[in-house]
Amino acid sequence: MKHIFYITILLLFIMPNAQGQEHEAHPHNNMVNYMTVQDYKNRFQRELTKQDSLNFVIIKNDTLVTLLEKDRYKVVSVAYEYKDDTFLKYYKEVAFNHPNDSVSEETSMKYWKDDLKIYFSNTVSKHEKKSILEFTHQISNQVDSLSIYEAKHIKDANYVIYYASDFEYDANLAKNKDASFWVYWNGGNQLNKAFLKVNDEKYFSEALRLAKIKTLLFQSLGYFSLSKEFECQSYFSNCYSNDKQLTNFDFELLKYHYSYGICKGTSLATFEDQHKRAQKALKEHKRPTYFSHIID
Repeated sequence: MKHIFYITILLLFIMPNAQGQEHEAHPHNNMVNYMTVQDYKNRFQRELTKQDSLNFVIIKNDTLVTLLEKDRYKVVSVAYEYKDDTFLKYYKEVAFNHPNDSVSEETSMKYWKDDLKIYFSNTVSKHEKKSILEFTHQISNQVDSLSIYEAKHIKDANYVIYYASDFEYDANLAKNKDASFWVYWNGGNQLNKAFLKVNDEKYFSEALRLAKIKTLLFQSLGYFSLSKEFECQSYFSNCYSNDKQLTNFDFELLKYHYSYGICKGTSLATFEDQHKRAQKALKEHKRPTYFSHIID
């Protein structure tokens, strides 16, 4: 899988939480790309030199590094992906998981940058494992930049699925008597580790266990909030059902969550502002806004 490392600075205006770079399209535009100092170190895995410091740019309180010509070939630009207000209303409801159900403009979306490598504990049967992997394969086939597969060894995994009767893989789930997941993310709101646990005494049949695992697994693909606005069969619905299906709208929302036509890992305030500006450029100037990303 080809990964995308999102630049954390907007070129035309600064948004401190943005995980992408935005610019309007202009004919013969010789675009200059910047990165924060920390992102530069993370991306190129080296300390900055005195020569690098000559390319520093100070914008407000941010110190930015101008990308050298040899590094700019790694930058790709993707046109803004327009969505109408109705779609965005539903998307914002699930993508921004507000603490305590209190809507906050500071709440950020979460996403997986790297592949999901799932390790199944020994208590998960081969038949159950097969059904879960068929489910994840269906998702991976439909959603770009979201690859999910099995890790044979736990040392190679970043996602663990297990039952309560097994070894406790994450202390945060130790007191859980039902079924839940626990996810971790980095400073860029990129999910990088998860544990999913199901009480196999309460969910005593294979059908019950599989239904619960698939529901939780889907929710953990973006640390999504569930909503009563969706039909019960949807995986985005908070309605209890053992007969959920991956609906067309489920796929559309998930595809959008992993598309590059908008910055990722941003706060709700930044997300809304970017759409406002990009749609204004389309309406008033008849030109698209592009989001630049660095290939990792």
